[in-house]
Amino acid sequence: MKPSSCSCKGYIVILIILPLIVTKSLSVVYEGQSCLNLLLLIMRLASICVFAFVAAGMGHFFLRKSDLLTSCSASNFCFSMTAGFVPMAYLTFLSLIRIRGISPFLPFGLIALYISLREISLYWGDIIPKSPDRFREIRGINLLAVVILCLLLVYALYYAMAPPFSWDAQVYHLLIPKIYWLEKGFTSIPLNAYSNMPHNQELLYLAAMLLGDDVVSKLVHFLMAFILSLSMYAFARRYFNTRTGLLAPLLFLCNPAVYAQLGIAYIDVGLALFCFWMMVCLVEYFRSGKTGYIIGMGIFCGMAMGSKYTMIYAFTSGTILLLFSPYILLRGDDFSGAKSGIDRIIRKQIRAFGIFFATSIILLIPWWIKNYLFTGNPVYPMMFSVFGGREWSAQQSAWLIDWQRSIGMGRSLIDYILLLVRIFLPGEKLYGYRGFAGNLYPWILITLPFGFMVRENRGIIRIFLLFFALFFIQWSMGSQQIRFLIPALVFPALVAGAGIDRLSRIRETPLAWIAPVLIALLPLHLFAGRILPEIRREGSFFPILFGNQTRDQFLRPRVRSYPCFEYLLGRCNEKEPVLFLFENKSYYCPQPAYADSMFEASFFLNLALESGNPQEFSRRLKRFNCRYVVVDQLIRKGMRLQGDAWLLSKRENRENFTKALDITERFIETCLIKEFEENQSTVYRFE
Repeated sequence: MKPSSCSCKGYIVILIILPLIVTKSLSVVYEGQSCLNLLLLIMRLASICVFAFVAAGMGHFFLRKSDLLTSCSASNFCFSMTAGFVPMAYLTFLSLIRIRGISPFLPFGLIALYISLREISLYWGDIIPKSPDRFREIRGINLLAVVILCLLLVYALYYAMAPPFSWDAQVYHLLIPKIYWLEKGFTSIPLNAYSNMPHNQELLYLAAMLLGDDVVSKLVHFLMAFILSLSMYAFARRYFNTRTGLLAPLLFLCNPAVYAQLGIAYIDVGLALFCFWMMVCLVEYFRSGKTGYIIGMGIFCGMAMGSKYTMIYAFTSGTILLLFSPYILLRGDDFSGAKSGIDRIIRKQIRAFGIFFATSIILLIPWWIKNYLFTGNPVYPMMFSVFGGREWSAQQSAWLIDWQRSIGMGRSLIDYILLLVRIFLPGEKLYGYRGFAGNLYPWILITLPFGFMVRENRGIIRIFLLFFALFFIQWSMGSQQIRFLIPALVFPALVAGAGIDRLSRIRETPLAWIAPVLIALLPLHLFAGRILPEIRREGSFFPILFGNQTRDQFLRPRVRSYPCFEYLLGRCNEKEPVLFLFENKSYYCPQPAYADSMFEASFFLNLALESGNPQEFSRRLKRFNCRYVVVDQLIRKGMRLQGDAWLLSKRENRENFTKALDITERFIETCLIKEFEENQSTVYRFE
């Protein structure tokens, strides 16, 4: 591929550096003036665009050198950016390694940045998607679908532009990057189990935080959702048609569990992006036989497993499809390798599996080493009985496993048979942890059978359905949280989209109107069931985005302990630690905090259980050298009613959990003095 004739000069560097400097400056001096709010919003958008193009430049360089780019510019753009996220994450990892206060690997990051900028400068016209023919197909129903997708993404962007206040973002998704940034490298975060699990995606948030601020970090997840939607469109348009490419992301995004994550700093939609491109690489390998696609498949799988333990489901599913592809694909006529002899194919696939396995594991090794050095357990906190691990115990493991497996609708044979239907059923009982901790709308399930009517590229349909089935089986045997299933939900959405399009083209049936009806119905259902209640609950973000509302004014009603943090700020020095009980959202706490990372496997409840009485518990807690204790009264009340204990199926675990709660309650009542209370959160002081 020759350099584009539309090459960019030195002004690219200026356009990259300027928004980063301005965003950093405004985020420090920003006091809520409306003009500065608006300017800050613009510069944050510019910063995430810079982040995106730097990633695309890195990815395009490697894909161009590997000869993996295709004739589809939109697909190449998405492929390049997704591939670029991987070196960005691991270069950030290397930059956090400090030897005597110096980062010896920092030059690698500077070299990668130079490569990215040079690639953008030379191949700008090739990186940016362009295809005049594509726009000729956007009319009628397709135009309606494009407008609806744009509106959905614009609202998600509006939500993403506000300061972060979602729960898990404050516990670890943004807290871990913030602490690494403040400490200028890897450091131990006391009691935070998530900090000793692999967190590739949080490293991307850290890179964005260094370039801008925490809102830019939030925008990374929105960017991933946007790239995933564009990837689904590009893939479907290439192998099916434009309408399928528009229906598939609509079916995927118009689920409350999915859409809720677009505007917050979680990771599951990002995992779906890596999972999708992992399977695209598998499809391209079957079609072309290029080993580079297997390496890409392993890289995306390793990136996903290096972000969340549950992505082992993707690894095992991909392994099965890779090894047994001769039996899956021989009946298809859309893969060139299917016409070869089966013995030859099997030998080839075993070799491909070796490459896939090695590539995936190589990306996990840095995390295993880091976790072993910090905790003594490379897969912390898993396999505690084998490796042990600091700040963890056998009782916490028992609570965690029991609690996670209690999520869902039961574990009997009939429960498993009905599981696929139940996860798509509406109902309040499914939203909490006694259900699936989230909900999906039934449209994918209803329209999925239409996918069997698709005549073209049946091998792809078969691969995607088998991958989802394998992923779903593993998910069903573990923690049945809906968001853990999101990475695989992309594939039935794409198959259902192809089926709807096929059905809508059969003019002699009334079902020909199914495509326009669904395109209109999907967003209306989402608006009524998710967006409108959210607007009523959270209120308007316009004052913080365009008005004169300050960050403190925005966060105070949305982060229950925020007034307590402001109270502590005037009474503690910046290094004095604070202890959290029945509270773990410490992102905005100005002091170092000792907080549980997960209530279902609480360090403090386990400590209370080991102490046996409130007085001994108090004595042990004083070893943390904290004067103040922050308690979220709403969480305390919920746990006092033993809501979490009901999710423990084993009698011994329930009894120990209840006993620990009782000791903790008596400790608060007898050993602490209330100093401040506001917004259902309280500051106590040790007697």
